Amino acid sequence: MFDLGQFVKTKRKELGLSQDKLAKASGVSDSTIKRIEDGSRKTPNWENLCKIARALQTHPFEILLKAGYIEPSDIQPDMKLHGLESLSDSEIGTVQLFIDFLNSRRLAGGAGEDGGI
Repeated sequence: MFDLGQFVKTKRKELGLSQDKLAKASGVSDSTIKRIEDGSRKTPNWENLCKIARALQTHPFEILLKAGYIEPSDIQPDMKLHGLESLSDSEIGTVQLFIDFLNSRRLAGGAGEDGGI
């Protein structure tokens, strides 16, 4: 399992930040940063994890993934739909309406086994 503290330390150094600068950038105390990095504090609370991730220019899920606390499937389940991330909020809303429509037809018995319209 990857060490959370080591990941934070490595990212911090890649950005040229001292523990003190990371603490100031994240709004988390320098003693908390030190305890995370040296392993005496295994996992920060969610709020601090998010603050640290933002200051490290990464996402909290990346930290949790690298530390081995979560798996890729916890973040992005195996879906057959691809390209959703490139759609606007309005387009996602339209897709959701279509999915709701298909589900309502299925519940009403209007769609065949293959889900056809």
